[in-house]
Amino acid sequence: MFGTNGNAGIAVTDPTKQAEIYRALESLKKDESGWKKSVDSFIGPHKPSPEEQFLLLQVIEDYLNKRYHSSSQGDVSVIRTFLLHYTKNSRSSTVDQPAFLTNKMAHIFSLVFAADFPERWSSFFNDLFSFFSDNINDRKVAFFYLKVLLAIDTEVVNRDIQRSKNESDRNIKIKDAMREICINEIAKSWLTIANALPEDNVIQCLVLDNIASYVDWIELDLVANDYVMPLIISKFQNPATSESATAAVCSLLEKGMPAEKKVGLTLTIMTVLRSNGLLTVNDNNDEEEVTRVGSLVNTLGLVLLDVQNKLCASSILEKEQECCVQEMAGLAEPALVVLNNEDPDLSCMCIDYIRAYCSFLLKFHPNETNFIEKVIRAGLQRYVMNDDMTVGGDGEDEVEFQEFRRELRSMLNVIGLKRPEAIINAVEPWTAEVTSGGSSIPVNRIEALLNVIFHLHEIIPSNMLQSPREGISQRAARLPIVILEGLVLDGRCPAIHVLYFELACRYERLLVLQPQPVVIPHIAAAFLDQRGISISSANVRTRIVYLFCRFVKSHKTVLGPLVSEVITRLAPLLAVSPQADTNQLLSPEDQGYIFEATATLIVFGDLTSEMKSQYVGELASTLAMKFENGLVELNTARARKADEETIQAILQFMSNIIGYSSRMSKAFNNAQSMKACNCIDIYLRLIKLYLETLSPQNAFLLESTRQFAHRLVVSMENELMPYMNGIFDKLALVSTDLDSMHHLLIFCHQTVAKYKKAMLTSGVDLGNVLAIAARASLQEQENNIPAKDDSQRALLYVQRAFVQLLYTVIASDCTPALNTTPGLLDHVLESAARLALSSDQTAQKVALSCLAKISLITPSWSARTLRVALEIPSLSHITPSDAGSTLVVHEVCATLTSLHQSDPDGFTRALRELVPNGFSDQLLSALTNLKGKNLDKQVMNLYSSLRNQSAQ
Repeated sequence: MFGTNGNAGIAVTDPTKQAEIYRALESLKKDESGWKKSVDSFIGPHKPSPEEQFLLLQVIEDYLNKRYHSSSQGDVSVIRTFLLHYTKNSRSSTVDQPAFLTNKMAHIFSLVFAADFPERWSSFFNDLFSFFSDNINDRKVAFFYLKVLLAIDTEVVNRDIQRSKNESDRNIKIKDAMREICINEIAKSWLTIANALPEDNVIQCLVLDNIASYVDWIELDLVANDYVMPLIISKFQNPATSESATAAVCSLLEKGMPAEKKVGLTLTIMTVLRSNGLLTVNDNNDEEEVTRVGSLVNTLGLVLLDVQNKLCASSILEKEQECCVQEMAGLAEPALVVLNNEDPDLSCMCIDYIRAYCSFLLKFHPNETNFIEKVIRAGLQRYVMNDDMTVGGDGEDEVEFQEFRRELRSMLNVIGLKRPEAIINAVEPWTAEVTSGGSSIPVNRIEALLNVIFHLHEIIPSNMLQSPREGISQRAARLPIVILEGLVLDGRCPAIHVLYFELACRYERLLVLQPQPVVIPHIAAAFLDQRGISISSANVRTRIVYLFCRFVKSHKTVLGPLVSEVITRLAPLLAVSPQADTNQLLSPEDQGYIFEATATLIVFGDLTSEMKSQYVGELASTLAMKFENGLVELNTARARKADEETIQAILQFMSNIIGYSSRMSKAFNNAQSMKACNCIDIYLRLIKLYLETLSPQNAFLLESTRQFAHRLVVSMENELMPYMNGIFDKLALVSTDLDSMHHLLIFCHQTVAKYKKAMLTSGVDLGNVLAIAARASLQEQENNIPAKDDSQRALLYVQRAFVQLLYTVIASDCTPALNTTPGLLDHVLESAARLALSSDQTAQKVALSCLAKISLITPSWSARTLRVALEIPSLSHITPSDAGSTLVVHEVCATLTSLHQSDPDGFTRALRELVPNGFSDQLLSALTNLKGKNLDKQVMNLYSSLRNQSAQ
């Protein structure tokens, strides 16, 4: 059927055949009778190979999922005949089926069961497995029967699978019917099978897995009885069945029931488990024993805590409460043994219980400190990576270990919030050991300590590290300082170097608060040599360079006296070479941070303004020279028609230069402005150079040039005005697509927002910019491009940027720019009106704000604004249940209120002309008497009523 000629097993792994098989499979699924053909082929005289049977079952599965629920009685009969055939055939077969085929067939049975039981096939189990009692010793029959039950649990019961409401309702009916019709017999069958095949570990595990799956929703007595419980307990002794037995007991304990009933069951199970030695563990136990004890202890402990809390809250069964407390204490020791296991997967098994039990002790037995101290010691000991892991590695084991550490911190946090001194008492000796031991301390212990200190705010109250006072808070805040002062960075592990500098940046506030901030120069020195930004490990160097820039910006004042020394150390790293040079120490992004840090040191150093100007000028001149050299190289490469890769590398190098110029400008702020440092002319020369180079042919430089222009707007005042027209002309010349236009509009918005009316004399034609943006905002999208979604998103951003710019132009008193050309104002505002009626609520809101503001300036637009505002709440995407709609309607109400207040009589007349009298009266009443959310709600209700009337 699939064109495999009986070689499906080979074909499905043959790439040349896979596409052919897939097409045949999809064709068969789409064929209305494809599932019947699959059934016929499956039960026909010539039995397909197991691989082809699997493909046929996929076709049948597709039919059961999509069309079986509405099938005719004849089709239902075909499916039933197919299932009956399978059960009889599998019973008589002498060959075991592959596991993948058995699992798929069990899933098919579960789908039919979920669709037909109980309405169409209440005797499902009796019909399909009526022969069961006659074949009790047949392993194949028992195996498949148990597999079907597990598949039914997955399809009907499993809570980890998200269901629709219809599916949930269906599943409730199925479970109710199973309780009435067959669950008693099913529960008896588990014991029957287990007793019939006692030596078959696979069957025994399947029985236990069934009990674990079903116990959550069946009657407790069906499992917790004198027959099933001894069976479960007996399976703990067998390594092959111990895991399944543990799961069965844990599921039984987690079953929902009243606390007064559950406490007796839990205490009884504990007695049985303890008498059989199933809750005892030591350091010499193997993985299976630790897993068993860990699972049981964790589940039992959490259940005991839960029932004890509920009994205590109800003030009942005081004796049982005391027993719960005693049993919890008894579980504490094995829980600690499990926590101390060197395998993180095993160690974490009891963390939930230990965390909850620590919380219980701290609340009700605060003097019980012995267990708490043991937990802290064990938690910190387990925080250290095992010797078989790589510190700083990114392998699967190392990643999982970081998850394990998060669990440990969560456990320690329960203690740290109530008893931070206990945590600090344990960490202080470790800190002294690491800072005094030098290279004799293993790297995994150093790394673990640094990680603990870095995440200390997750273990103890974070305010202790933010505003340290006397006592324990002061001791806690001293820990990172001690490490930063005393740790020896010996190069054994790059990850430790990174963590050291991470600490320096995380606790920058504590460094500033030191009475004698000598540690800051000490850290800066480490940053500047092979311990820091010159470290040989490339994969950590980038992070250290970023941290260095952050450190300099945080401590620029303290480092001021050292500016000459530091810049001398940085000078070799400021040498800019082409991107093609793979031997350079720093990446272009790394160098950008070095330029930013260097400029910050210069600007805030103990230098005169003339010296600052000189240093910055030297850096800028170097960059300008490198840029000009790059331009010569670019023209030469194009003249000799070099390959595109060569040209792109040169352009990237030039773009990097512009980026470094931008990063240098980040050093200036209000306290140390570009003007105060005599650096205005330096940066104006740079922008002139970069703009002269920008052209459609060099469009690759657009992004970096625009970002540099952004930085100059931030850093300069009116000094930039003479250059503004040239900046706009060049940026607009190269901004030829929607994405670049979006960014150009953002730049224009930034300049208008800062310089306001000064833009009217800058030479920049704001009206033309808005006109172009208006046309672009209303352009139609093509439908045949794969990147349609990206182009639509770009258009959306242009539309939003257009109305935002328009709003800023109006709010900044720059509307005269829209009166330079006849009809320009109407054209731009009409575009805004259309966007106010679009489906993008963000653009709607801002566009309507524009119309409301302009109506106060140009009353002739009031009538159009009123029509737009009245139409918006009636749009199909505006609904009362949508939060975005609420914001849009709020803007509508603000607009209507503004129009009403500016001209009450004219507003009333216009309103009555546009809407029915009854509606206009209600709306006027709302605008007159209501405000804020009450007005928004009333307007939304009015339009909802109007919409309902129109629908009738």
